[in-house]
Amino acid sequence: LTFRDLLIFVTDAQHLFLDIYSYIDWVLVAQPRTTFGVCHEVNLGWMGGFTQSSDICEKLFCAGVPAWYVQCKRIHTPTNDGC
Repeated sequence: LTFRDLLIFVTDAQHLFLDIYSYIDWVLVAQPRTTFGVCHEVNLGWMGGFTQSSDICEKLFCAGVPAWYVQCKRIHTPTNDGC
């Protein structure tokens, strides 16, 4: 086992741990906040996420998750319809 192999193993394990931790955090903390219909204060300890769906952006916002709504830039000319 070389140092490079060990480094790849450690980074993969860290990635898996962070994925599991974020999923548990979502299920136990953020997801229950989306079912009540009231908006909560934003938790600045969370990284947040980007979305192109206004419904998902609203759910994240109400759950207190930092969210960025991504829209395409629409330029309307006589020859195109935007995006």
